[in-house]
Amino acid sequence: MGAVRIACEWLGICSGCEIAILDLHEGILPILEKVEFVHIPVLVDVKEIPEADVGIISGCIENEDNIEVAKEMREKCKIIVALGSCACFGGIPGLRNLYTREEVLEKAYVTTKSTVNPDRVFPRKDVLELQEYVKPLNQVIKVDYYIPGCPPPSDLIGSVLTALLEGKEPQLPTNTVCDECPLQKERKAIPEIRRWCVDGRPEPDKCILEQGFICLGPVTRAGCGAKCPSIGVPCRGCMGPTDRVIDQGAKMISALGSIWMLDEELEIPPEEYDKLAEQLYDPVGMLYRFTLPSSLIPRKIMKK
Repeated sequence: MGAVRIACEWLGICSGCEIAILDLHEGILPILEKVEFVHIPVLVDVKEIPEADVGIISGCIENEDNIEVAKEMREKCKIIVALGSCACFGGIPGLRNLYTREEVLEKAYVTTKSTVNPDRVFPRKDVLELQEYVKPLNQVIKVDYYIPGCPPPSDLIGSVLTALLEGKEPQLPTNTVCDECPLQKERKAIPEIRRWCVDGRPEPDKCILEQGFICLGPVTRAGCGAKCPSIGVPCRGCMGPTDRVIDQGAKMISALGSIWMLDEELEIPPEEYDKLAEQLYDPVGMLYRFTLPSSLIPRKIMKK
C-alpha cells in the first residue's frame, strides 16, 4: 500500500491550527512515514490542488475565494477534515456576524483610530469580495470529520490522523471539560456574576463557575485536558459543544439559570433576575465566542 496522499488548505484563519500540527513534535514522525503531503500552502506555494485521499481544511468561509477553494478540495479529496474552531464552527472571525458587511468595512477602512482615509477609499473591485457573513465549513461543503479547538490539542490531531491512516473511525470525546477539570465542585449556587480579573481572580482548586466567573466547561466538549480551568482561567468554549448540545450559548444560559436556583435556601426575588442577566456584560462574546456562525441565530437579524 502506498503512502496516504494528504492535501491541506487554509481559508479565513490565523495559522494557529497549522502550528498545532507541528506541536506534535516527535509524535508526527510515525505519521510522516505513512503520508505524502501533496498540497500544503503553509509550507509550499502550490497553485493547483491535486487529488488526495485526505483533505484537511482550516479556517472559516469569509470570501469568494474561500468558497471556491473549499469546493475544489471537496471535489479532489475523498475525505474532508475540518481543523480548528474556525472551520468547525466559524470561530472568532464569526463574531463579525453581529454587524453588516458595510459596517465591517466602514470600521476596518475608515473609523479605526489607526486609519487615515479621509477620502473613504475602500478595496477595489479586483479584491476578493467579502461575504455578507462568516460561515463554518460545513455550510458550504460536506465535512466528514472534525477536530475542534483554538488551536486544536495536538494529541487530538494526532489521534484523528492516526485513526484515518489505520482505516478506523476517528472518535472525539463525548464528555465535557467539567468532566476533565480537577477543580473541586460543591454544587454551590452563585448570587452574582463576576468578571475575571476585573472583579478579582478565582480561588485556586475551587470550581471557577461556582465562584461566579463565567466558565463554559459544562457545555464544552472535552479533549483539551481542561488546561485553562486548571490554571485558574475560565473555559471560553473553543472546543465547541458536545454532540448532545445544539446551541452552546443557549445551553450555557440554561446552566446558569440552574446554578442560580441550585441552593434552596437562596431566595431570589423576581426583580433580581434582570439584575443577574445584566451582569452578562457581553453575552455573545462570552457565550458564542467561537460558535456564533453555527448557532441557532448565526448572525445579526435586520428588521424591515
